[in-house]
Amino acid sequence: MKNHNAPLTSRLPISKRILITLLVLISVFVFSTNRLVDYNENTFSFVRVETPGNFHWQECIPSVENVECGSIVVPKDYFNPDAGVATIALAKYKAKKSPRKGSVFVNPGGPGGPGALFVIASGSNLAKVIGDEWDIVGFDPRGIGSTRPATRCFSSLLENAVFFANTVIEQGITVSSISNLSSVLLYDELVEQHRQFLALKQAQAELCRKNMGDELKYMGTATVVRDIDFMSKALEGEDTKINYWGGSYGSILGAYLVNMLPRRIGYAVIDGIADPVNWSSDCEPSHKWPINWVSDAEKTYKLFLEDCSKAGPSLCPLTRYKDEPWQNLERRFEDFFDATARKPIPVPFGNRPGYLTSGGARGFLEVVLQRPAGWPLAAEVYSSAMAGNATQLYNLFIYRLPLPYRVDLTRLAVTCLDSPRPESLESFPTAESLTEQGLKSLREMSPHFGLSTGISEPDGGCQYWPVDGPERFTGPWNATLETKMLIVSNTADPITPMSSGILVNSLMPDSSVLVIQDGPGHTSFAMPSLCTAKLQRRYFAGDIPQNGTLCPVDVKTFPDEDSERSLQALSREDQELVDALKEIGEGLMHARFGFHE
Repeated sequence: MKNHNAPLTSRLPISKRILITLLVLISVFVFSTNRLVDYNENTFSFVRVETPGNFHWQECIPSVENVECGSIVVPKDYFNPDAGVATIALAKYKAKKSPRKGSVFVNPGGPGGPGALFVIASGSNLAKVIGDEWDIVGFDPRGIGSTRPATRCFSSLLENAVFFANTVIEQGITVSSISNLSSVLLYDELVEQHRQFLALKQAQAELCRKNMGDELKYMGTATVVRDIDFMSKALEGEDTKINYWGGSYGSILGAYLVNMLPRRIGYAVIDGIADPVNWSSDCEPSHKWPINWVSDAEKTYKLFLEDCSKAGPSLCPLTRYKDEPWQNLERRFEDFFDATARKPIPVPFGNRPGYLTSGGARGFLEVVLQRPAGWPLAAEVYSSAMAGNATQLYNLFIYRLPLPYRVDLTRLAVTCLDSPRPESLESFPTAESLTEQGLKSLREMSPHFGLSTGISEPDGGCQYWPVDGPERFTGPWNATLETKMLIVSNTADPITPMSSGILVNSLMPDSSVLVIQDGPGHTSFAMPSLCTAKLQRRYFAGDIPQNGTLCPVDVKTFPDEDSERSLQALSREDQELVDALKEIGEGLMHARFGFHE
């Protein structure tokens, strides 16, 4: 350890219900940057006496059955008591069965996802997976959501939106064609785009320095681990074990937690595994992370194309006839991306008038692969764009619900404290080195998406970040736990590959078990699996599954009448669990990106 100074609108009734619920909840947020007690003042009434350990719980407004909202005051810096305090926003779904077993802290990912809002929206569904004997505690990590201090590098929503509009950060890096990755012209095009990328990163870091200063120092993952420890002791007592569930970036937080505080850990589940060694390594700054993330993207893409072909044009209009060779669809996509690279598509009547680039269209397809529940709608949208109408596709990734936690640079506030800082100006990444890294990813990992993660994972530029945190954890990652940690990985996750789950399992062979879900998408909730969900529920009841257990999924990516009949044949309890898993998946997508299918 080192110490240093148009939303995707689902046509499913379930999705509509959760969207309406979240929109109502969002309406109570009130923005302010001048007080400790600021936006979402009605839902989270912060304690005004700044004493670490003080809780304040109240009914959420609007009221949510069985959920309490509130906050806890914590030390801002666990190594410097003179730094003052921070206030962590909380939401607790209360245990409904006796005897109560304790609290499970949850993190929906990001980094940037607000765990409090996640529990408000999904607490009752999470209880079906974790168990009704547990309090489920969602919290907004440092710099995120309603926690204070918040990340406020921009002065307003409008300033934030204008800064990124039509840039290579919003629209993604355009690869003019993947047909010749040795092209000198392609290399020069990528260098120019990366020059723009670096200039934007330097500008946003300077805004953060001016508007946040030293308040940015406390957003790193290691500090959030200290918060979980502090909150657990305050809620449950000094000697009670910490229980945890986290997905996506929540797997990074979980890996940090169990390895920083192994003797404090009770039950821990991590799902959709990002590589914590890569994330924290002194040799792997954040701009190098994506090459590791996309190693299963091609597998997921092929499944998307194959399933579309099997579904036929009535369910997947990208195909011209049922069982058309999937390679035909792949070729049509590449023709579309190449044509859009040569001539971006004007969108005068979008949610915000503008234009669609090839980088945006390809980058959003990488996002689509993460959530197979959205594949049927995505097929319609891309089919329409290929036919000349790109408005809906453009809307899907340009439009974001104006959520407080979607504002600003909350993700960078975390990743740039976790990522190592270059030792000198001479070692800063250049546009040329970023281009070479991107081409390496295209050639060795994913020819279709090796440079397309920027829309979903806007990292990099940490060499310009104005502060270092009080603590940066770099391992070791081989902790011995009293209760084995449960690791869940999908066979075709396009952004957190199964190899990362296998790695964490191999580093902790006697203190972890790996459950493999045989399906595509990001986290096990991308496609409902009764097997995976029931294994997690039994795990929190004390029944540890066998290492390497394989679970099937229970739905199709392009549902037809046969698949619907299969679901109707399930018991009522299993049908309710499938519905809960779908809603949790929507909630996780919402937490990561701020939109719904």
